[in-house]
Amino acid sequence: MPAPSKKLKLRPVLVENPYHSRSHPPDATNPRDVVAMINVRESAITTMAARGVLDAAQVAAATRFRALWESMGGKGAGAIDYGKEHVDGGKGRDLITEREVNAGKELAKCRELLGVRLYGLVSAVCGEGFALTEIFEGKRERLTAADMLRMGLDDLAELWRLATRR
Repeated sequence: MPAPSKKLKLRPVLVENPYHSRSHPPDATNPRDVVAMINVRESAITTMAARGVLDAAQVAAATRFRALWESMGGKGAGAIDYGKEHVDGGKGRDLITEREVNAGKELAKCRELLGVRLYGLVSAVCGEGFALTEIFEGKRERLTAADMLRMGLDDLAELWRLATRR
């Protein structure tokens, strides 16, 4: 049996029950929420959320940004090798899918809203999965970056109408 990973720290959280039926009243056999175990060290966002640094709207904005980032294939559309021969009757890859186009447009809106520096921070933490300790050395810089990250996620939550009433 392999040794447990140092990046593994499980914590129980309440999540929406995927098997909940709205046609029946919620009770012990049909609960709305169930307990699930999550790895709080899976990403910087889950770690910050587990520590109470981020609220639910900020986490939802970070999750949506990450999904858009991954739809684009990480850093954007990859280069196409036109000289590559397709074997066994295989077809060439579509140049770019509609999903990638829509994700690119949405990320362009994010970049316009946040600006170059703040977009770079949000994409490094939410998109690429870097921790603030991997990006910044000093404690003051990390605290400032955490504040800026929260501000950027607040702006994205407002853009996508994910913001909670305050």
